[in-house]
Amino acid sequence: MSDNKQIAGLIIDFLKSSVKDNSISEDYIDSMDVAIDCIADAFEIDKDEELKGKSLKDLLKGGSNVSETKAESVTVDESDKVKADEFKLEGNRAMAARDFATAIDKYTKAIELNPQNVVYLSNRAAAFSSNGQHDKAIVDAESAIKLDSSFSKSYSRLGLAKYALGDAKSAMEAYKKGLDIEGDKRSDAMARGYETAKKRYEEELEKSIPKSDVATSEKSTEGTSANAGSGAGAGGLPDFSSMFGGGGMPDLASMMNNPQIMQAAQQMMQNPEALQGLMNNPMLKNMAQNMGLGGENGQMPDMSELMNNPMLKNMANQFMNNQGNNGDNN
Repeated sequence: MSDNKQIAGLIIDFLKSSVKDNSISEDYIDSMDVAIDCIADAFEIDKDEELKGKSLKDLLKGGSNVSETKAESVTVDESDKVKADEFKLEGNRAMAARDFATAIDKYTKAIELNPQNVVYLSNRAAAFSSNGQHDKAIVDAESAIKLDSSFSKSYSRLGLAKYALGDAKSAMEAYKKGLDIEGDKRSDAMARGYETAKKRYEEELEKSIPKSDVATSEKSTEGTSANAGSGAGAGGLPDFSSMFGGGGMPDLASMMNNPQIMQAAQQMMQNPEALQGLMNNPMLKNMAQNMGLGGENGQMPDMSELMNNPMLKNMANQFMNNQGNNGDNN
């Protein structure tokens, strides 16, 4: 039974069941009988033949297709199987001659005679793709997979069609399932298809990252590096040697007017750990000694001595006052 006859049979079955379960008014029963007779005559089918498998309602509800129902409901006799194989061979020869339209026709005839043969569907999917009809190739490949999920070539047909339509991710997934089925005996075509689709998918992922995000990240990294190499000291505080130009210690008034020194003084008062790191700086050591803060034998003073030094406290307090006076107006 062809696809058209199968569909007509499903419609007749639906109309008959609608009359039987009283889902339509009695006024239309005669009209339904006429419709059933007309459909049966037009498609040359037996209106009393009972269909096995899914009904039209089941198909619409479950998203199944006619080919799946045909495979469940039709018993193929041996003569039809022989004829179907002959059509398949003719289709193969047409594919070899790159006569894809003829190949599609031959495989279609084979499917009509034996819809349960997964090879016919898979071969027609390949013919559709070769003819540039990738949407139809996907339908056939998916139908073949539903019919027999262990037939690996159907995944190859599906992967090719998906890739041709620009869906590299789905193509990669289809090829991967095919490779899993093939196991240790994986075919070169399946492996090449998978690697090609995977490469395309990875390229698409890379291109999907906005360039602005990359530029911002690089700019941020460059800025951090620049700050670390110029004027930065331990704990993020400035390099005092750059402040003083490598010369002698400035007077207290100059120090009070230097915003970097004042900010450093504030940070030192708030973060003793940062101060501990700065004490290793030779310039700071010299500054502390010139300010009379040096310990015995030229050693640096301890933390409590520095934190309680009136000069440093005065510097930090004045800086805090200046910061409060220079704040933004609301």
